[in-house]
Amino acid sequence: MSYSTTEPVAAGQFKAMKKSNLVFQAYLRTCLGVALYDRVNNAGGMIHILLPAPPGKSATDTPEKYASTGIPMRIKALTDLGCSPGNLKACIAGGALVGPISQQDMGLDIGGRSADIARSILKTQGIEILTSETGGFFTCTLELDMNTGNTQIKPAWEQTLTHDGVFNPPDMEKIIQTIDTLKPIPQMALKILRMFQQGTANLSDITQELSQDQVLSAQTLKLCNSALFAGTIKIDTLKDAVVLLGKDMLVKTVITAAVKTYYTQTGPSGYSLCKGGLFFHAVGMGAMAEKLAQKTQKTDPQKAYTAGLLHDIGKVVLDQFISDAAPLMFRTLGKENQSFIDSEKKILGITHCQAGAILADKWQLSDALCQVIRYHHTPEKANENQDLVAIVYLADLIMEKFLAGYDLEQIQTHSLVPVLKQLDLNMMDLSEIIDGLPLEAITQNPMSKDGTANDR
Repeated sequence: MSYSTTEPVAAGQFKAMKKSNLVFQAYLRTCLGVALYDRVNNAGGMIHILLPAPPGKSATDTPEKYASTGIPMRIKALTDLGCSPGNLKACIAGGALVGPISQQDMGLDIGGRSADIARSILKTQGIEILTSETGGFFTCTLELDMNTGNTQIKPAWEQTLTHDGVFNPPDMEKIIQTIDTLKPIPQMALKILRMFQQGTANLSDITQELSQDQVLSAQTLKLCNSALFAGTIKIDTLKDAVVLLGKDMLVKTVITAAVKTYYTQTGPSGYSLCKGGLFFHAVGMGAMAEKLAQKTQKTDPQKAYTAGLLHDIGKVVLDQFISDAAPLMFRTLGKENQSFIDSEKKILGITHCQAGAILADKWQLSDALCQVIRYHHTPEKANENQDLVAIVYLADLIMEKFLAGYDLEQIQTHSLVPVLKQLDLNMMDLSEIIDGLPLEAITQNPMSKDGTANDR
């Protein structure tokens, strides 16, 4: 008896091979997935497309991200494997709308334009499209069985439908008890964060504080050597980290290492679509928020990174309860026209934003971080640090629409136009921002094969 293994295909990636026991899988929302298989020659592949075409139709170092350049390249790669365009059969999925914002946004229609380009190229190449399910507003999965060539498209929340019993929502006493029993972000990391934000620490101060926590020091060094940060530079000691990374990067690494430990307290199901999903979503959020801060110059990029990293801390609290409730919550999201936080409130009696705000107060986080944690789904309600809250909201929306696969979330879109105006951005700026997504850093670890963050 043979067993299949799921092989994730991340945004901007293409994977192809001869017949095998792998099942290629892509989580899709606004991104487009195209699966191709030649049953005569027993080979195929899948491409996960980010955008219709390079901005301004300029040359690009990553043509696989675009429908216009990536699909022809990948058809050529399949013919090199022995496939014939006449024998290839295609399945297309994804291309969901960013949301019914305005006529301007509907004109942008990134997913729809990617789907149109894909269909046109496949038709020109003489490749038959067997199945095409594009549009809508929800995350789906596209799977290609490399043993049979069979494909499946299904709502992502179906992955969590494993419990049909009665769910009793927690009361506030249970939630507070959970907050008190969860292992928090280490006080040393929070102290270093406060020292940095207050401008009262130099490198020697930070290193001295960090050296007092051997566990956090070891975790920081491990992360320093990951693709998220230094990657190719070997860092063996905190002294090396100080010299090679500098203060900003060292603080970023310390906080990221601390958050990773905190997020490991989530269960095997719930908010995450993959093992470690909440952490990798947080890292992606930090990177995206930092880039938005750099582009808009509305707030300090380091502060934006930290805010993106910490915005969902309340989910760890509620994840202790929704492993069983997730089927009900996400079935509600799938069938009802209800916002994500409204669904949380209905099922759990509290939102992750509210739970996170309790945590932020307990940990004595800065007012700016408290505002982000409480209002990142409803930026119009923030009464302070509005630009930082707006940046995290926009980063969250982009992550959800274009880098699905970490967690199940649905960001409301009626705030998008006012947020873009507040940040002095327009919809075309949004296309350029999406094109600049830091794919290499934030998709490498979740897709690794070392067991640390693979699919469930």
